[in-house]
Amino acid sequence: MSLYEIHKLLWDVRRLREVTERYRSDPDAVLDEYGVEGEFRTWMKDLDFKALYEHDVNPYLLYFCAIQLEVDRADYYARIRGVKSR
Repeated sequence: MSLYEIHKLLWDVRRLREVTERYRSDPDAVLDEYGVEGEFRTWMKDLDFKALYEHDVNPYLLYFCAIQLEVDRADYYARIRGVKSR
């Protein structure tokens, strides 16, 4: 898997409500559709923004994906620092 797949997914979550809603209800199906595999798949399912960021995922796309997935801003910042506050 290249970074393209994860960036495409994050971009679509940001701009397409349908993808956002489908991701919330069935992340595995959406991850399959976008070809997201391996550790990136695990990190996306866990919303492990720190791991994604550390593996060169665009921070702009991460932040706006978090907003669309209704991750609280304080929670997002905690996660990006590696502190899971769920």
